Amino acid sequence: MQRAIRRLNVLEYMIVVAAVLVALAGGWIVAFLLSAGTDLPLRPTWAVLSLSLIIIPAAAVFGRERFRGKRQEHPASGEGDDGIASGS
Repeated sequence: MQRAIRRLNVLEYMIVVAAVLVALAGGWIVAFLLSAGTDLPLRPTWAVLSLSLIIIPAAAVFGRERFRGKRQEHPASGEGDDGIASGS
């Protein structure tokens, strides 16, 4: 069991590293295009865009998980409401 947990942890870290690399590459591409067409400097624009591509999705996932946790703590508040209109 411990071996499977270690492998899943390694896989999780690999996914996080890949996501950071994709964010850095995407930030560089957009910063390069913006700096070529405007007077914006490349490095600060790249830094801001890359951090935005990492932080905004992470904050959205964190907020969604907190919301789910609160809903699971108070299941009676959403009782009978599955999100589908009943038509009556």
